[in-house]
Amino acid sequence: MPGLQENKPPMPIGSASDTIRKFNAVAQANEETLKKNPYSDTYKIQQFDTKNYGRPPPGSKTEARGVKAGVHVCREILFLCETIDQNAEGEEPHKWVKFGKLFNIYSFYSDKLVGMLIRARKYGLVHFEGEMLYQRQDDEKVITMLMALQEIRESLTASGDPANCIQIRRSSAPAPFVPPEVKEKPKLRPIRSDSVTSSKAKFEAPSSINTESDPLPVLGKPKKPWTPKDTSKAPVFCTY
Repeated sequence: MPGLQENKPPMPIGSASDTIRKFNAVAQANEETLKKNPYSDTYKIQQFDTKNYGRPPPGSKTEARGVKAGVHVCREILFLCETIDQNAEGEEPHKWVKFGKLFNIYSFYSDKLVGMLIRARKYGLVHFEGEMLYQRQDDEKVITMLMALQEIRESLTASGDPANCIQIRRSSAPAPFVPPEVKEKPKLRPIRSDSVTSSKAKFEAPSSINTESDPLPVLGKPKKPWTPKDTSKAPVFCTY
């Protein structure tokens, strides 16, 4: 239609030098990408300084995902500290709970308990012995908080850095850690019932034999051979 063709904006026409410049820029970017690809023929070993080692390129999607993951981990650690505080024993700032009890409670919400405990210990929020915790095996191990819950809420923030996603802003020096005194439950001994006790007493008591009412054979003397009263009913043994 002639009307639509008149309203269509004219296509910009660039010079040949602009086209060549754009083509060279794309080729240069592709070459730089191939230098970082270990499967490329032009691959070169990357050199990193201490400051930027292990960090994604600035402004990349990897960096954005790392920042988002850091915020999520910060919320998970805060929820873990709140769960410990609600079910712990002792007084602040060193409340404690056993791993077996915490595992049974936290398993209703998430399956990342051990990973969150290790990360919380890395930032100085909790303390427990050993490098790893296992169910059943470490149920009696004590997990102790090193800070009060209100202080954790105020100081725990996401750093926005994918390498160190959490930062702790302390307003005062941390309190010295004192291991909690955990009272072990006394082991219960098996209680014998009256029937077992009475039967054991009857078994160990010396038995008295009344020969008049109930004659019994005396040990050491041979028994008399059995003879039937009625010989007609006696068994007959056949010999061939």
